[in-house]
Amino acid sequence: MIRATKRRLLYKLDEKAAVSKLAQISHEKTKDIRYLRKRKNEIDFRISTEAFTLDAERDLVRKRNAIEKELNEATKSYRLKKKVEFIDKRIEEMNKQIETMVEQLKESNKKLDDHYNEMRRISGSERRRREPQHGEGRHQQKPQEISIADIAIINKEESKKEEDNSVMN
Repeated sequence: MIRATKRRLLYKLDEKAAVSKLAQISHEKTKDIRYLRKRKNEIDFRISTEAFTLDAERDLVRKRNAIEKELNEATKSYRLKKKVEFIDKRIEEMNKQIETMVEQLKESNKKLDDHYNEMRRISGSERRRREPQHGEGRHQQKPQEISIADIAIINKEESKKEEDNSVMN
């Protein structure tokens, strides 16, 4: 679960890098959206309310179309900027999710260690670990791994229980 979330996080980081580059490039080329909309509305209003010659009206329509193209580019740039913000929020959420998973994993490991220690205590096989001597540290067992001796004790106890059950029957 953590691996899958980390993979998605890496994907989102790559996506953010790509989209932010596009947003930066397009933002440098575009003008303010509010100014373009205002200018377009002014031209539309003039075309619809005033009387023009045919050439003058064609010039206004050309200006309107040019402004509309710029407005479309500015809108795309704005959408890319918003997408980068959305990706940033998602990355934060995923980081928080990973942190909670790691905390849950640590808690589960601690509970398992406690249960294992309790099982060893109950079975009477709790032993003190000897201190590693020079050069032995690499091959030493980890503190909470089950050793072959533990498995032998468990198998021995299970065989005793089976013998007891067969004697009682």
